[in-house]
Amino acid sequence: MTSLVRKAALLGACGLFMASIASAAVPDPAHSSVPAYIVAVGTSSGTPDPGTAVYPPNGVPITITVRDFLNNPISGSNVEINYSNCSDTKLCTAVIAGRTVDCTNRAVRASTNAAGQVTLTVLGGGNNAGTTTPPAIFGGAGSGCIRVYADGIQLATATSVLFDMNGSLPGAGNNGVNGLDLSILKNDTIATGFGAPYRGRADVSRDGSVNGLDLSFLKTDVVVAPLSVSGCFGGGTAQPYCP
Repeated sequence: MTSLVRKAALLGACGLFMASIASAAVPDPAHSSVPAYIVAVGTSSGTPDPGTAVYPPNGVPITITVRDFLNNPISGSNVEINYSNCSDTKLCTAVIAGRTVDCTNRAVRASTNAAGQVTLTVLGGGNNAGTTTPPAIFGGAGSGCIRVYADGIQLATATSVLFDMNGSLPGAGNNGVNGLDLSILKNDTIATGFGAPYRGRADVSRDGSVNGLDLSFLKTDVVVAPLSVSGCFGGGTAQPYCP
């Protein structure tokens, strides 16, 4: 009987060990890291926006780290940044090596490196024409509309922030960050001051509120360090936004 008990205990221990190994490569939200804000930007001279504006770091590019429950990095994990709930953000279809854009599911995908990390720039623009007069505010997402997955497991949510407020709309002057975007952001800022709902797109300073600081940050990008002049651009020509 003692021998049988020992064998059963040994088999149980082996089973737990094998289960631990099997689950070690499963992404664990508690040990993984996702930025709280993801800034969708445009391009400058056909190159993804490097995010080197003179104001404090603007969150471009972003880095997502995928780890298992033992805190080990997971290499080759399939990361998805899903914008399905972000009604005022449109993804740019320009091809960038190492990542894909899925317009149907409104997602950007890439695989982690040996350190379990994905570092990328999300190209995108907004659909806010700026025709809403405060205190009314154009519809859109609040905080946490982005869902970030690794191998099908949701790691976290993030707030979608924009520089190009009207970039996805047709018409001259919309594609790319310029004075029109400042005007649109000003409307959002004034409306928020009157009590309109928080819109993540306008939180350029990424501090959880919309106010004059966001206007100051975007003005720096437009006037001092114009990073997103070309908007959705790639392969030497303008590219369409996802529907």
